[in-house]
Amino acid sequence: MVTESQVLSFDMVRFLAPLREELHGALERCLRHGTFVLGPEVQTFEGRLANYLRCTHAIGVSSGTDALLATCMALQRTAGHLPPLQSGDDVVTTPFSFISSATSVLRAGLRPVFADLQPGRLHPSVDEIEQAWTPRTRAVLVVHLFGEPLDLIRIKGLCRDRDAVLIEDCAQAIGATFKNGDSVGTAGSAGCFSFFPAKNLGALGDGGAVVTNHDGLATAVREKRQHGQAVRYQFEHLGGNFRLDALQAAMLGVLLPHLDDWIAERRRTAARYLASFAQLARVRPDLLALPADVAGHSWNQFVVRSQDRATLRNALQTAGIQTQIYYPTALHQQGALGAADPAASLPLAERACKEVLALPIAPGLTHQEQTRVIEAVLSAW
Repeated sequence: MVTESQVLSFDMVRFLAPLREELHGALERCLRHGTFVLGPEVQTFEGRLANYLRCTHAIGVSSGTDALLATCMALQRTAGHLPPLQSGDDVVTTPFSFISSATSVLRAGLRPVFADLQPGRLHPSVDEIEQAWTPRTRAVLVVHLFGEPLDLIRIKGLCRDRDAVLIEDCAQAIGATFKNGDSVGTAGSAGCFSFFPAKNLGALGDGGAVVTNHDGLATAVREKRQHGQAVRYQFEHLGGNFRLDALQAAMLGVLLPHLDDWIAERRRTAARYLASFAQLARVRPDLLALPADVAGHSWNQFVVRSQDRATLRNALQTAGIQTQIYYPTALHQQGALGAADPAASLPLAERACKEVLALPIAPGLTHQEQTRVIEAVLSAW
């Protein structure tokens, strides 16, 4: 039971309180024009999102999961310079992510192939991706997990050399940037974003977007979100109902101008955590492994690793601090993905699942609440 004294992972009521009047205004606007699926609200938000990310196309869809699914489907028929995918092709991806990173691939008729994590990190490097490569690999799907922007230079080179497509799962990473200042989602053929409420830019329900600089892929995604139709009531290809609601687009339009301020707040909290935990990590590196490269990080989650996670989590719970485990089970161990014939064991991903713990970092966390988190962690041992 949540009490007033608890430090929550994310308090959406507190978070949205200053924007209630603007959000009500967006609702009233939708009620006046009466267009609730696609329409001007979605078009306006798509334009603003493309401008924010500095990309050519942003296509609003119904969720981050559907962004991935629509992209994987669209890549099997897109025209232009992208190498087309075919049913049964392999897509190399991470085993340490939310399940939709892999189920969307499988549902599109492709096969996810999992590359184990690199030592000490929470994602595969180009070396692990290359080791997982199969004769049927035609795409790589990277995940900017927890808001950490992955360096894609070598991975892009691998895809270019082997005529493969690079897809970016940015569900947790809007606002994150690469070292050159570009936004995540703009380096590969497509970037897929989620607007689930707990994301850095969260709707008041589900929502997502696909971004791309490829005209042909953008056209294909727009068709896929409308059951595959290019002309009204003419369906040449399979698609789905992946449309973004106008109401969610209107709400997101209110929130988007505040995104950079919220990310700056997350970064300040992360910097305080990192400074506070640095000595503990040096003394007992087995108990607390901190993120390595934080440049451009958007900190959707602040995740530490501990070989004694139960002790740490119990100490935080006793102090009234809510924590989360992302993720308790690796994807190659999920029964829903058995049809992909995954590797029997990926030891580094399995180890991560036993060690990770997410601490509160969402905007609105007070200095006093941050202090409680820090003191609870430091006193856990």
